[in-house]
Parts: sequence; structure tokens; C-alpha cells
Amino acid sequence: MKRYEYKVEHLQLQSGKSSERQVLDALNEFGKDGWRLNRMYGEVSLRNLLSWKGGLEFLLEREVGE
Repeated sequence: MKRYEYKVEHLQLQSGKSSERQVLDALNEFGKDGWRLNRMYGEVSLRNLLSWKGGLEFLLEREVGE
């Protein structure tokens, strides 16, 4: 049976930078350590990220040994 560990990370979006790019860059950085996105929290969708100026919470997961 697979086992997972989880963590929550906050991303504060910076004005003047593409929100979509900031999210993708953050997720790629987490991915380098084996984390993958399980869920993204906030009143946003990927479609309206360009106009949203708040922060996001990511629920990340990665598989751990048995």
C-alpha cells in the first residue's frame, strides 16, 4: 500500500508579475523535492489568476517509503 506525506505551503502573489507564472514556478520548485499539488485553496481558479492579487494555499503530497 502506498503511503503519502502532506504539507501546506502559502504563496503570496506579487503584483507586477504574471500570477500564472508565479504559481507554475512555485509548483515546479516543490516538484524538484518530489512534492506534487493535491489541492489549491483560495477563491480563485486558474482562469482568473491573472486578475487575482491575494495569496494561495497549496496542499502538497509526496509518496514515502513503506
